[in-house]
Amino acid sequence: DFARHGGLLDSVLPRLNLPIARFDRGGAMADRANGFPHLSAANQRWFLALAEADQDLAIITTPVLDARSGQWMIQAARRLNDRQGGFDGAVVLQIDPMFFIDDYDRLNIDDRGMLLLMSRVNGMSLGRIGERIFSGDLVEFARPADPAAPADEVTPRLPPDGVPRIYSVRDLPRYPLQAYIGIPREVAFERYERHRSVTLWLTTIASLIIVAVTAALMRQSQRLHASMREAREAQATLRAAADGSFDGFVVMQAAYDAQGEVTDFTIRDLNARAAAMMDLPREQTLGRGVFEVLPHYRDTGLLQSFRGVMVSGQPREEELELVVPGLPNRWIRQQIVPIPRGVAVTTRDITQRKQVELQILDHRSFLQSLIDHLPLLICVRSMRAEMRGEIVVWNGAAEDITGLGADQVVGKTAGTAFPDGFGLFDPDDDQRMERESRVIDAERPLLRADGTVRQLYIMSMPLFDGAGAVEYVLCIAEDITVRRAQEQQLRANAAALQESEARLRTIADTLPAMVAFIDADQVYRFINSAYDREFGSRSIIEGRTILETIGPARYDRLRPNIERALAGETVIFEETEDHAGAERTLEVTYIPQRGADGTSVIGFHVMRQDVTAQKREKKQLLRLAQVDALTGMLNRAGFMQKLDEAMAHSAQSGKLMALMYLDIDRFKPVNDTYGHGVGDALLKAFAGRLAHSVRSSDTIARLGGDEFTIVMENVHRPEDAAAIAAKIVANMRGQFVLDGVKVTISTSIGLAYYDGGDLSAPALIEQADMMLYKAKQSGRDTYRAAA
Repeated sequence: DFARHGGLLDSVLPRLNLPIARFDRGGAMADRANGFPHLSAANQRWFLALAEADQDLAIITTPVLDARSGQWMIQAARRLNDRQGGFDGAVVLQIDPMFFIDDYDRLNIDDRGMLLLMSRVNGMSLGRIGERIFSGDLVEFARPADPAAPADEVTPRLPPDGVPRIYSVRDLPRYPLQAYIGIPREVAFERYERHRSVTLWLTTIASLIIVAVTAALMRQSQRLHASMREAREAQATLRAAADGSFDGFVVMQAAYDAQGEVTDFTIRDLNARAAAMMDLPREQTLGRGVFEVLPHYRDTGLLQSFRGVMVSGQPREEELELVVPGLPNRWIRQQIVPIPRGVAVTTRDITQRKQVELQILDHRSFLQSLIDHLPLLICVRSMRAEMRGEIVVWNGAAEDITGLGADQVVGKTAGTAFPDGFGLFDPDDDQRMERESRVIDAERPLLRADGTVRQLYIMSMPLFDGAGAVEYVLCIAEDITVRRAQEQQLRANAAALQESEARLRTIADTLPAMVAFIDADQVYRFINSAYDREFGSRSIIEGRTILETIGPARYDRLRPNIERALAGETVIFEETEDHAGAERTLEVTYIPQRGADGTSVIGFHVMRQDVTAQKREKKQLLRLAQVDALTGMLNRAGFMQKLDEAMAHSAQSGKLMALMYLDIDRFKPVNDTYGHGVGDALLKAFAGRLAHSVRSSDTIARLGGDEFTIVMENVHRPEDAAAIAAKIVANMRGQFVLDGVKVTISTSIGLAYYDGGDLSAPALIEQADMMLYKAKQSGRDTYRAAA
């Protein structure tokens, strides 16, 4: 957030795009931007110094040479504290030392003067003489031979050019740098020479007066010339900055009517971007009223905003929707600053971004409505460091099942919202999800505040942020109390079957589930009414074997479960079948019935229950949790599950599989230049072109940002995967047309293979990532494959 476009960094150091990163308390990189290299800080001396400090601390390091860019960088690190004041990591900013000499014109030295910054440790040097900037040229200095020379005076061992100068050195506070200033000798001795001239011409008062007046006029002329030059340079700099800005900039003067009321604002100056937003050449807008040029925007509130800032003298920043009949609605973000007799306005068209935000709000409203009406308990907990464990979503079913309202739970952690032994969450599950990035399910009792106990089937899954870290945990729970009670009741009734079959039939017929009893010879001895409605008349089923009733094909599928039940094991499984032209899912339970000796199995009870609706809802929620909302591809959670499945299949079958790791070369300049709307459109178009470049059996996932992966199963030869990688690289060179904006990009790909063995999924991902890094080092727009 600090480094994003238009964020706090832009307001402090606009458009410098300084490399910045954040490290966690262990020294691992947690976030980075603007090209900051991917590294660990755990063993860096500056990081250890920050960790051992007992107070807020900032460290400025010695300039170092960046191996990738070949530029010198000064690194500034600042300690981060948690809420208890403990060490929580560091934020690091890399600063080009060239910025330290950009304020050259502030120094009162001649145009031939020299400014040099030199590191006391590693010999880095950056300098400027007049308008010429140089770096990396080591200039050595020594003390002058004259012992009476000032302590800070130095002389160069080898003069940088033919201009004689007087040099001085000063250590820069807080930085490991020394500043050397060289003033031309004739400038330094200007005052001495003037006094000498006065002394020589003391022979005549008239000459002295003429010389003094002439010198004063010349000095005044020089100052006036210098002031005019500075004014021209400042005006040229301001104009260049305004014309190069992505924002429209307009300077306006208030226009009054006969009664002294402000009725319009006359345009005195504007940049090219503002003229383009008005759809007129700049020359045709100067001197005209804003609402003379744009009459249809007079009633949109702009006039009132300009007039309010001019009257109050207070700047204003706002986002405003411009609604004009007959024209498309536009959203603008503007900053209005008061100036004498008018205002200066900086404005930007944010229509596309606002439309995306409104679409996101619509999607969120739909998802919230879906969550609130689901019969399943839905709970979402934050795993962010600043609000770890806090509950952010608690739907109506959660209130009904637990007896706790959303106002009692949302915003609190499980430890404060729920009593001891509540049973909904397990801290060990959270640690496993963060460590293994996998879905965890369990069946647990839930203790309500009124003392009653509910049996829940709970499924917890991690939701990842753009950097791949677990940001939230989604918990889905189903109340299976009634189902378990039915199972218990079935067991109790089965135990009394031999004593009172009539009573058992009465009870069983009242159950919504299909219930049957099959003896040790696999013969149906009892079915309830629900079973009767499903399979036919009791007279047809009772007394017949399972094989005679369901047929050979289905019996072969059920035989392992039947044999386990007759061996004394309770078996629970799901069965999918076609019912009236539609697929449905049944949960089937086989419960063994033991004889009077308590050892032999005389048969087993069958309970079949239709769980099609619950399975459909679970699959929909799981699919939503594993799909990237922008591209429609799998997200990181879906990718990890697919990769585990593909590697398991490859290990069992012995068939080769491949993993591609790719990203968009130079995606950030596109995002910064045209905005996040065009950036998102490019990501969707890139994903669509990827889908047309691979096989229909391949799986594409977006991990976050501009990073994508492709899982390729059943690869015959490594060359086949390499050919597809080359095809993707070639296809991405074609131009993308995004809402009228033409963008040309490329892609780099890392390729790794797997055909069994002890290699883990993270290790395979690391191999592909390393190959991607080698492709980047080779100049991008290519691929590299592991050996």
